[in-house]
Amino acid sequence: MKELFSTYPMAAWSLVSVMAAGLMIMLMWQKMKWWWHNTWYSFPIIGKLSSLSGDINRAQEPGWFKGERALCRDYKKFIQIQDEYDFNEKITYLTKAGDLGRKETPIWIWLLTIVMVFVEAMGFAYVLAGFTVPGASENTQQYGALGIAFLISVILVAFTHLSGHELFKSSQIKQARRERAEDGRKHKLATGLVALAKPQSIDDEQPSYTQLANRVGSHPSYKITAATIVFVAIVAVFASYVRGTVLEQQLLLETTGKTSQLIAPTSNGLELSAKTDSAQLPIADVAEQNKAEQKAAAEGTDNQRHGGWGTFVVLAFVFVFLQILGVIFGFRWGFAGRESSAAHRAIGEGRYSSYSDVRVHYQEIADAAQAKLESLQQKMMLKDVDDGGSNDVHTTKTFRDFMEEERSNQTKERLNERVHSAQRTENESAPVVVNDVHKPMTIEAVMMQIDELNEAQAKRDYMSTLPADLLSQAVALIKERKAADAAAKADLDGLFD
Repeated sequence: MKELFSTYPMAAWSLVSVMAAGLMIMLMWQKMKWWWHNTWYSFPIIGKLSSLSGDINRAQEPGWFKGERALCRDYKKFIQIQDEYDFNEKITYLTKAGDLGRKETPIWIWLLTIVMVFVEAMGFAYVLAGFTVPGASENTQQYGALGIAFLISVILVAFTHLSGHELFKSSQIKQARRERAEDGRKHKLATGLVALAKPQSIDDEQPSYTQLANRVGSHPSYKITAATIVFVAIVAVFASYVRGTVLEQQLLLETTGKTSQLIAPTSNGLELSAKTDSAQLPIADVAEQNKAEQKAAAEGTDNQRHGGWGTFVVLAFVFVFLQILGVIFGFRWGFAGRESSAAHRAIGEGRYSSYSDVRVHYQEIADAAQAKLESLQQKMMLKDVDDGGSNDVHTTKTFRDFMEEERSNQTKERLNERVHSAQRTENESAPVVVNDVHKPMTIEAVMMQIDELNEAQAKRDYMSTLPADLLSQAVALIKERKAADAAAKADLDGLFD
């Protein structure tokens, strides 16, 4: 990395700038996506608005042009169609699971954790590389150190995050157990799994600890935490041991080198210094000098040994603290409920605290879409006049009309799904036979026949011929359809007020 910055500074800093820009775009992706969408639509000549204005063909839907519906569909992507009931169901799930107000782990926390653990791992990974790839060159050992540090970092970050998440989930379960004990164990801790797709009012009569256990669990677990403690302890101890072994080897080599430089006695009773070839000393003085130098070398070696081991102990504490910090991050962020993450995403990942915030957000998008739709309609009329057309390119359709149609279509699809579900249930039981004993009559066939009849009197006449059970089912579905259409219209009226 240092060679890259010194040899190619422009390329290196350009790479850093691109990575920083990519990180900012990733953190602000939704805002960047919305900004680019509007910018591309308004771009002159080659923008999406200019290209759609040239398509003046009628759509299959009455009163719409293809360009209009294409624009509305593009802006619909930024609107997550959901009614107030569905939104409140997600909020209720998060509340009962004890996860309301919590969020997913932010990206910057992930990056911070990875960088800190990687830097710490590089310290002892370089030492380990000398043993894992013995006899290799310096460059090869550096690459080996990077690989080992990466592997250790990935394992540690994953283990510590999962451990923190497990501790939070277990703490929620333990709290529920304490509340049940304080309540005198009058109720069951859990009455059954409550999925996000089920009505959240199914256990309203149960105490709060039972509601939490139905969504989180009833048995705390510490398996991942135990495995994390063992792994962190092994890495910390063996990393310190390897570092200490390398230190002792270096001290041994230094001591051997210093000993070989001491003054050696000659055969005639005089001394010849290793540092000078002119001074001659008596044997007694040489012995005293060797003793003093050996003592100084031993003291220097002890000081280096104590300082090195002290540094390794401090590094071990820093390493353990970083892992504890990773566990704290995992405890602070994330969800305990089985489907709390899905519920959190469904309500905008914490963007909305209530359904009124959803209405405000939808209104902002709808205003921008309506402004672009009006510009498109004006461009289409001007283009038709310039091309000498019949001047029949005129429409009063709005983005609200498009969303109302979409909501109505979704309502019909849900009703059809319920009709199919009713048919499957009916087929599993004994079929209802009317007139023809060989031809079973189903509620799906009844509803299809009713939809094919245009006049109200014809529909009533047909329904009067139905058996009592099919008639009651048909009437219930028709009432449910009318209620759903009225609710959808009411939601849209409030949405665009």
